[in-house]
Amino acid sequence: MNKSMANQGTGIIVKVFGLYYTVDDGDRHIACFLKGKNRINKQFKGYTNPVAVGDNVVFQYNDDGSGSIIDLIPRKNLFSRKDKGRNAREDVIAANLDILLIIQAFVDPVANPRFVDRLAVRAIKEQILPVLCMNKLDLATEDMKQSIQSYYKNTDLKILLTSAEERVGIEELQALLTGKRTLLAGFSGVGKSSLINTIYNDLDLAVADISDKTGKGRHTTTNVIMYQQSDNTQLIDSPGVREFGLVDMEPADLSRCFYEFNDYSDNCNFANCTHEHEPGCNVKKMVDEGVVSSERYVSYLNMLSSLVQDRENRYR
Repeated sequence: MNKSMANQGTGIIVKVFGLYYTVDDGDRHIACFLKGKNRINKQFKGYTNPVAVGDNVVFQYNDDGSGSIIDLIPRKNLFSRKDKGRNAREDVIAANLDILLIIQAFVDPVANPRFVDRLAVRAIKEQILPVLCMNKLDLATEDMKQSIQSYYKNTDLKILLTSAEERVGIEELQALLTGKRTLLAGFSGVGKSSLINTIYNDLDLAVADISDKTGKGRHTTTNVIMYQQSDNTQLIDSPGVREFGLVDMEPADLSRCFYEFNDYSDNCNFANCTHEHEPGCNVKKMVDEGVVSSERYVSYLNMLSSLVQDRENRYR
C-alpha cells in the first residue's frame, strides 16, 4: 500500500488515540489527522469516530511528515457499540475483522454469559466469527466448567478453555489467531494481555490487576491499537468494555444471531415467530425440553425487550 499518486497514498489505520490516527502505508507508520471536511461527510454521520483501527483509508502526505486522511475505503464489516437515546451516535471500535475473541475468566472476575451473548450477536450480525475464550482454567472447579457447557449447549459457539498461567489451550488459540485479524474483547482483568503475551512474548502488553475495592479489572488500555505479526496475524486490543448495549438492531433480526434457534425455528407455527409469545413455537418447546438452555433463552428475551423498546422510542 505505497503511494498510488503524487502526494497521496493508501494504508491501514493501526492505532487510534482521540483525534490522532496512525496509518501503516506498507513502509512506515504515519501520524495522521482527519481532514476537517470529512467530519461532516455523509458517510461519517452517526459515528462518534468516523474512522477506526482496521479501516483502509486514502490519505495525503504532508510536508512535515504527517498525513491527512481524506477518504474511507468501503468496509466489509465493523464492530461497534451505541449508547441509548434517539440521537445517540455509534462508536466504531474496529473494522474489517475476521474474528471477535471474547475473553472471559472463570474467576476474578467471574464470567458474564449475557455480556458474551450481546457481543456475539453483534459479531454474527456483521458476519464476524465470535469465539469465546474462557481463561483461568487452572482456577475453575468442575461446577464452573459444567455451568459454561450447560449454558452454551447446542449453540455451535466455538469455545476455548485456556490458562495463561499453565499454558493450557495456548496452541489451539494461536492456531485460531494465525493469519487472521482479531479483535480482543472482554472485561479488564480476565487475562487478555497475559494470554497474548504467552503467545507473542515480544508484545509485552500491560497486565491488569483486579481492584480490591470494586472487584473489577483496572483498565490498562486507553486507546485502540493493532499489533501486526510477521505471520500476517493482526491483533486489535481495545479498552476493557464493561457495558455493551444492542439498541440499533431490528428485533426481527435478533433470533437469527442465536445459532441454536436457527436449528429449530423452521418448525415454528409462524414464519415470523419471535419465540416470545406465539403458540406453537418450536424454540420454546426446545427450551422446555432442555435442548436449549433456559438461561440463554432468558438472555435472548432480555435483548429482545430492549430492542423492542428502542424501536418504539425511535418511531414515536
